Amino acid sequence: MARDEEELEFISVSPDDDNDDQGNMSQSYQTSSNGGSSYDNVIGHWILNQSKHPAAIFFHLLFKGLAMFVYIFGSWFTTNFIFTFVICIVLLAFDFWTVKNISGRLLVGLRWWSYVREDGSNEWIFESLEDMAEITGFDSTIFWGALYITPAFWGLLLLIGMLRLKFEYLPIVIASLAMSGANIIGYMKCSSSAKNKMQSMVEQGMKQGSMNALENSTLRNWIFNSLLAVTTANPNNGNNPNQQQGERRV
Repeated sequence: MARDEEELEFISVSPDDDNDDQGNMSQSYQTSSNGGSSYDNVIGHWILNQSKHPAAIFFHLLFKGLAMFVYIFGSWFTTNFIFTFVICIVLLAFDFWTVKNISGRLLVGLRWWSYVREDGSNEWIFESLEDMAEITGFDSTIFWGALYITPAFWGLLLLIGMLRLKFEYLPIVIASLAMSGANIIGYMKCSSSAKNKMQSMVEQGMKQGSMNALENSTLRNWIFNSLLAVTTANPNNGNNPNQQQGERRV
């Protein structure tokens, strides 16, 4: 037995080694837990690099998402339907105003409004940015995509509400479709007006350029004809010498 005890080898572990191991484990855990946050930071930096107006994109999507969230999950937090109804309408109104006056102007360079004339007819006013090169493709895609997807999603919620016989929620969906539809019609007309304005500017520039070219060609022709007329009007100094001598003898 004494021989067996001599063959055994013991490894001594100091308290400092235990602390090092625990520190390495905690560091590795923090690294793995921070992986998701670093991925979110990468997405955030990518959006900031792609967009010129990230704050406008944020609010362009914020009120839409909040209105849908309250409509779908509002009953989980409160049983008061009036409270849910009011919150949804307020969020939809904020979204309508933001899209109409802020995000459209910053993200796609368009703005529209209308007013009622004295005779009762509506007049649409459209504004567009003169230099569309300032608009990025990323901002334009986000704006138009959210503008078209939002009413499609509300239309799906309308269908689901009708199938589930939740008619008390239908006014919220109808209000959202009306506000979204107004923005879609307004921006479609505004975009069409901007394209027509740009096309007329291009045509006017082409006409102006062609007129300048025509004036330049007319001037060149006039100068050439004048020089030709002067040349033909002068006597021919290169006559035959024999003919000149014959004229002198006569």
